[in-house]
Amino acid sequence: FCPYAQRAWMAMEIKCPGQFKVTEALKITDPDGVYSRDSLYRIPLLKESNPLGLVPVIIDRRSNKPMSVCDSLICVEYIDEVYDNNGKNKLLPGGPAQRAEARMWSSRLNDDIATQFYVLLLKQNKEDQDKAADKMLNAVLDFCVKCKGPFFYGDQISMVDITIAPWLVGARMEVVLKHFRNFEVPSTAEYSKYFEWRDSVLKHPAFVATASPDFEAMKRVYCRYADGTALIVKSKGT
Repeated sequence: FCPYAQRAWMAMEIKCPGQFKVTEALKITDPDGVYSRDSLYRIPLLKESNPLGLVPVIIDRRSNKPMSVCDSLICVEYIDEVYDNNGKNKLLPGGPAQRAEARMWSSRLNDDIATQFYVLLLKQNKEDQDKAADKMLNAVLDFCVKCKGPFFYGDQISMVDITIAPWLVGARMEVVLKHFRNFEVPSTAEYSKYFEWRDSVLKHPAFVATASPDFEAMKRVYCRYADGTALIVKSKGT
């Protein structure tokens, strides 16, 4: 259920399909999906590869000295570089200026959408929830203005799209935020580009391959965020 891990997984589905193995490194051991300190298990390989015990971690074993890469957006960049594919399907496309722009957009959207998703769920008073919701909607609106369609830079999905897709497309938006906080993007003309983008992401093979189909289990996990009792195991930008 980790959206940060989904970022790296999407990048691998795009850049090196069939050339990697996905390992479930964090497990909720409670049979009812209760998310607590006692029910969270990290496999030994995760502890060895990332002292913080956070996902995702990419372990590149193609050389005699395996390389561990942590932090989801760094993982996306790493995958994009090591699987260049003769310049095809670049997740950071264009020249230095456009790649820098993509990094800046990813950083901004990570702060104003991914991080605010958790603020919106965790905060228990309406005023703080409204502030988080407004910040998310402002970021979505700015994204709409810049988005060329169907993806941020046009026909090809990029790191900018991958940065926010796990939160703005599928269950976390349609099930979690709507169910627990009655949050949704307004169906107005100014947000029309968002809905076009969302529909394109929903059909993209990399998103289809990595999105969780178990909406009820996701509700159980995020219920602990919504009632303020969640164990927070991520740090900013992971």
